[in-house]
Amino acid sequence: MIEAIAQFPIGFVIALSGVLIPGPLLAYVTMKTLSSGARTGTFAAIGHIMVELVILLLVALGLGYLLREEDFQAIVGVFGGILLLIFGAFNLSRIGKVKEPRPSAELKHHPIVGGVLFSTILNPSVFLWWTTIGVVLLMEAYLVAALAGVGFWLAGHFLADLSWFSLVSYSVARGKWLMGTRSYKAILVACGCILLGFGIFFIYNFAPRLV
Repeated sequence: MIEAIAQFPIGFVIALSGVLIPGPLLAYVTMKTLSSGARTGTFAAIGHIMVELVILLLVALGLGYLLREEDFQAIVGVFGGILLLIFGAFNLSRIGKVKEPRPSAELKHHPIVGGVLFSTILNPSVFLWWTTIGVVLLMEAYLVAALAGVGFWLAGHFLADLSWFSLVSYSVARGKWLMGTRSYKAILVACGCILLGFGIFFIYNFAPRLV
């Protein structure tokens, strides 16, 4: 049982090391929090975890080979990159119309929906991580402590996702009451540029595989 429980902090630390790296989901949570409040990160993390569970289910059902196919990864990667470019450009185009920090019309959807989108077609790296690194780590947890080890590892992983994105949205929500229009616009510009950057990266990385 000790071996199984030991998988909990391992899963937590590994997940935390990943979410601490700035990515599309972090940029989305920051933007969305400005209009939806401190619970945005928690809801977005729930959407992210739902996607992770579906990926694990597909792998368990034997469809992991499809997710590991380079052609499939390339198509998803390029498509996601294009959508990120569109989403980032659209948000940057709205900067000039911002008068004060308030809910924006283009971000009225529920954060759980955003968490799902920014863990699938808008962030194909989630698929790649789980079908490569994630599968290997889960296999190791299983070899060490069977299904109990896998369960504790996943619990630690999911708790790291929930904790980090909840902390981010709480911090942004508390700070937005202190910021003026200029700071608000600066955050939106930074997030929009991050999305554009990841869009370019995904297209640059995956497009050559389609040739």
